Parts: sequence; C-alpha cells; structure tokens
Amino acid sequence: MLSLVNINKKYKSLPILKDINLNIKENEKIGIMGVNGSGKTTLAEIIFGVIKPNKGKIIFSNSNIVIKNAVFQDVSFDGELKLRSIFKFFCSALKVKCDNKKISEKFEKFELENQLNLRYSNLSGGQKQKFKFLIALLNNPNFLLLDELTTHLDYEWKIKIVDLVTKYLDTKECVLLLISHDSYEVAKLCDRVIVIKDNVINKDFKLSSNFEESLLIIKKMVYDNDCNN
Repeated sequence: MLSLVNINKKYKSLPILKDINLNIKENEKIGIMGVNGSGKTTLAEIIFGVIKPNKGKIIFSNSNIVIKNAVFQDVSFDGELKLRSIFKFFCSALKVKCDNKKISEKFEKFELENQLNLRYSNLSGGQKQKFKFLIALLNNPNFLLLDELTTHLDYEWKIKIVDLVTKYLDTKECVLLLISHDSYEVAKLCDRVIVIKDNVINKDFKLSSNFEESLLIIKKMVYDNDCNN
C-alpha cells in the first residue's frame, strides 16, 4: 500500500529518525512500540503528512482513495467550544450527514451523551480520549492511526475501546497504525510489531492470531530483550 524509503528527521541538530525503510501492506495492523522519545509519533506524523522528513520519501502504490484519520495523544481541540459544535464542524468538513438523532446515538455509544453541551476544556482526560476516537471513526477511514489509544482511560473503558476498534476492523478493510506501550492492546489489535530504538527500526516481527501467544511474543521480543541489554 505504501513504502517509506530512507526517511530521516532531525529537530535542529538532534536526530529523531534515521534511515527508516518500511513497507505497509493493505489491511495490515501494525503496532509501533518503543520508549518515550524514540521517534514513534514523529514517524506516524510523517506518514500522515503532518510533518515532512528532512530526507527520504513516501510512495503510495495503490490507486484506491486512502481516507486517513488519526487520534494523536497530544492533539486537542479549542477548549472553549462545546462538543456538539466540534462534532458538527467535523461532520461538515468530512461531508458526513449527522442529524440530532444520529449525533445522540454516536455520543451514547461512548457514554458521552451528558457531555454534548459541555466545553471541551471541562472534560476529563478519559472523556477527551473517547471523543477524539469518536471523531476519528466519523467518516469510516481505511487508514487509521491511534496514538496511545487508551491513555487516561480506566480499565473498563480501556477494554471497551479496544473492543470497539476490534469490531470496526472486523467490518472494514483498514490499515491500522497503533502507537502504544500497552502489550494488551497491541496483542489484541495488531498482527505485526515494529520497535523503534535509538531512532531506528530495531525490530520488525509478526504476531500470532492467538492473543495469549501474541502477548508472549511481545514480552520476549520487546521487554525481555530490553532487560538483557
């Protein structure tokens, strides 16, 4: 579907990504793991066109229209705007028809119906995360980026959100890029893992179709190896 060729990124003189080469196939579900500051989010931002690399290129090899949406951990909305206004703005921008009944249904799905007329700044961290995910699925994307998806969510909603993503991926042909420190959600949602360490792709491996086996693979390939280094 797309290829990253010799991607390099620096901030001033500080290298963030070095010589990244990566092929992403149609419908792949890829977990991107690594310590804070390793370049995970920068890589995702380059793929999504948010920032440009200093060197290298991205090649799209499929002529199909790619509808990309993302939930970035550090992206927020105008805190003074109410959720209803933000939601209607995105409906209009993405050309998605949403009457009041449909808006209520979507907010109820995420247990945000009582926050419809609240300002964004008044939401808890978990509510903000749920709202950003609701927006990300609005136009049924076939290329979805989720950056620390379950950050700020309690255990119950962590399970619910992962289940919602699973159901979406089961009914839609979609590439998933999941940036995460969480072995549970990576094992649940992904079939391939890329580990970024010291600004380069340190590991690239497949997961099992079995959840428990995938957890063991992640433990061995990511955490056990880190402990031994």
